[in-house]
Amino acid sequence: MVELDGKKYKVRVKIKTLERSFRVEDSDRSGKVKTGRYFRDIIGTYYDYSMEVEPDPTDPEDYDAFFEAISAPVESHKIVVPYGQTTLTYEAMVSEGTDTLRDKLGGVKRWTGLKVIFTAMEPQRRPQ
Repeated sequence: MVELDGKKYKVRVKIKTLERSFRVEDSDRSGKVKTGRYFRDIIGTYYDYSMEVEPDPTDPEDYDAFFEAISAPVESHKIVVPYGQTTLTYEAMVSEGTDTLRDKLGGVKRWTGLKVIFTAMEPQRRPQ
């Protein structure tokens, strides 16, 4: 199950494909000062996620609906992802995705391996 923009999609996240990463971003004011030391004007920490999604065999139409939603030409999506022992809900942009047509069985096209990267729109943590 994946929750995107407040809607739950009956799709499966492939085992061992859910990855998270972080970026500590600096502002344009960061750089070397006269002493040679690097000065950081930290904006904050961004959390990005990637995953591969597959259809639930009992509901291939939900995979199609998820594909349409995730590929919509919108600025960002609201995504719910695992974070530690709880979840994180945040706004992320999606620039691209790719999947593969595996086969056709009983008139149903079976797609696999939809890889999506969610890039945070703003930092989840800011300096104190």
